[in-house]
Amino acid sequence: MRPSLLRRASALLLLALVACDASSATPKTPSEPPPAAAALDVPEVDAPEADAAPTPGDDAPAPGASVMAFPSGSNAPAADASAATRPAVHADLDPDNDEVIGPPPPIEDCEERLAAAGITFKPARIGLGRKQGGVYTCGSEQVVRVRRGPGEITYSKSSPLLTCGMALALADFERVAQEEAQRHLGARIKQIDHLGTYNCRKMAAYDLISEHSYANGFDLRRFHLTSGEVISVLEDFRPEVDEPDAPATRFLRALANRLYDEGVFSVVVTPYFDRLHRNHIHVDLARYRVDGSRP
Repeated sequence: MRPSLLRRASALLLLALVACDASSATPKTPSEPPPAAAALDVPEVDAPEADAAPTPGDDAPAPGASVMAFPSGSNAPAADASAATRPAVHADLDPDNDEVIGPPPPIEDCEERLAAAGITFKPARIGLGRKQGGVYTCGSEQVVRVRRGPGEITYSKSSPLLTCGMALALADFERVAQEEAQRHLGARIKQIDHLGTYNCRKMAAYDLISEHSYANGFDLRRFHLTSGEVISVLEDFRPEVDEPDAPATRFLRALANRLYDEGVFSVVVTPYFDRLHRNHIHVDLARYRVDGSRP
């Protein structure tokens, strides 16, 4: 059996085991493709101030999940990342909290840290929604709207509404994204089109809470360059091609690999995983880790 198929089979087995033991175990907060999770009755509606989730379709499937391969990559920074430019590790590396459901806890002095990281932002408030079985199903205590990051990238729609931790990770994401864009495409990114951040809903493929419900996930769709070129995940990722020559494809894959390998995000899901992600790269800061950046 190929390693990728073996990892997927392992994921299915663990998901089944957790479901059988859900009545006695504390379930984990699933993001998009969870290694383990418990079903909750979460309303499929947008919360106030939420970014609208796309309706499933040929070009814009709802951000969601399917069973995915477990992380096999290293937590260590990539070998070619210098100490001077290496991003901070924002991913949750604690193996003992993978089954915890709920919004991330507030970060002390997070707004000061955002300013120091070069993030221009506006404090926001969404509060915490109702509980289901003692678990918050929507909202977060500490959120901001990101106006501009150190990479000087603008974002489509409204300013992204994110947890403060995700906003901190966004600063390092922009550094990595600009490095890879210049390396593979010879230009910088000026705008990113996204499919949404905060949206109180279940996953598209499971009766499980999405990390988007906590403003703790981000879906990246297109990259507009200073050269005028537009890189589309739908058109340029090309998961069916083993060794691509196209610079756009190499850029998207290198970006996804670094975001996971260097711990910028806990979860990175690409079109390699399933058709629900064929037109976007999903990233989040779930308490578990999932590497969906590779076949």
